[in-house]
Amino acid sequence: MAEKFITKRRVEFCETDAAGIVHFASYLCYMEQAEHELLRSLGLSVCEPQADGWHLSWPRVRVECDFQGSAKFEDVLEIKVGVSRLGKKSVSYEFEFMRGVEAIAGGRVIAVCCNVKSGQPLQSTNVPQKYYELLERFLSTKIANVEKDSL
Repeated sequence: MAEKFITKRRVEFCETDAAGIVHFASYLCYMEQAEHELLRSLGLSVCEPQADGWHLSWPRVRVECDFQGSAKFEDVLEIKVGVSRLGKKSVSYEFEFMRGVEAIAGGRVIAVCCNVKSGQPLQSTNVPQKYYELLERFLSTKIANVEKDSL
């Protein structure tokens, strides 16, 4: 069975809406923060310096979130992160949001590996081997292998 990376965070007041519940857009930030924590825990980053002022980075090409419940200011959320797909040039993450034992949301993010330099167009590139090796343990068991042939 694939591992899940787990992190926790407390809902801040500025992340709530007029009804006092977490604003839907906050979940997108939570997913990005959890992804960053996962990568840091592996000694990786979403922004790694390369040669000649370029950086390896991971722009998102798809983000979605489904809501089953709600959270409020001061609630502590547990966020589980898994990898649903390792492509040749992308990583697909899946997220589960829990408040205690209650599932409140689930999300997905597809991030494409790119070389980035200020003033230059993004250049998609292959996912470095070290990312494959370190993220494979979080790859869902429903995926038989690493898909290195496609995006």
